Amino acid sequence: MVEEKECDFEPVSFEDIATIEVYLKEANYCESNHNLINLYLWMEYYPLFKYQHPNYLLLLGIHLGQFFMYMPLCKREYLQEALIKGKAIFDCYKQEFVLSCYTKEVMDVAHSLFPDYQICAIRDSYDYIYEVESFKTFSGKKLQKKRNHLNAFYQLYQDRWSYEALNEHNVQECIAYLKTWKEELNDRFALEEKKGILKVLRQYEKLHYIGGVLRIDGKVEGFLLASELTKEMIQENVEKATASFRGIYQALIQQFFLHEGNGYRYVNREDDLGLENLRQAKLAYHPIYLLEKYRLCRGDVCECDKITK
Repeated sequence: MVEEKECDFEPVSFEDIATIEVYLKEANYCESNHNLINLYLWMEYYPLFKYQHPNYLLLLGIHLGQFFMYMPLCKREYLQEALIKGKAIFDCYKQEFVLSCYTKEVMDVAHSLFPDYQICAIRDSYDYIYEVESFKTFSGKKLQKKRNHLNAFYQLYQDRWSYEALNEHNVQECIAYLKTWKEELNDRFALEEKKGILKVLRQYEKLHYIGGVLRIDGKVEGFLLASELTKEMIQENVEKATASFRGIYQALIQQFFLHEGNGYRYVNREDDLGLENLRQAKLAYHPIYLLEKYRLCRGDVCECDKITK
């Protein structure tokens, strides 16, 4: 039997960020929920708890009032050990054992250990993966409509636009811009996202991410934040702009990857939340593949049909 002191999950605070980052690098996942900036951005809305072991770090989340465990943060050789420990901790507290945000590779390991549990693919959580090169060039017939918007931007705002990398000076302007961006928002999820982005921006000098800022007539009208997932893949965490400027999103994306995207082959632009308009928008950029994600739980308590972000 697991001793209670051996199964204590502790709340995650900002002071734990550096530790989590170390374990994330060991795990080397290309899934968007296992990204430090994403975790920190949503930490107030989706509370995080941790169990630390020299070989692995377990992160516990809460969704729809139910606890779940993220993929263990560890080298592949410790996956089974970490998953077994996670199950023991859930049992210790008499909680339903639920795994969520799992890639197929890691879920296969989990299912081999817990074959009596049900696995569900969560389409609304699939990540959209693109080639960085396509955002640098916007070339090809598939991106013709996007390229038209891009060209319109450069033509309409020829000498009025400028791009610069995010830095300790203009980050304050991004904070001011975001505070007024879509002030009419009243959707709770969107408001929580905005709050989380402000939190990330305010910790610019302590968190490891990069960004780009687009100005029109000297004023910030858009910014993009991204962070490394693996040596080959970068994750786009935040993309906000003033939509009334035609083509501004395409210009922001292109300028960011032209200037900051060197060294990366792929970009993870996260999931579509199950929102049809967002799904169509992401598909319109023609991902090279969708990263499938899975959930494991007992069949009689499965609520996978309710799972969206």
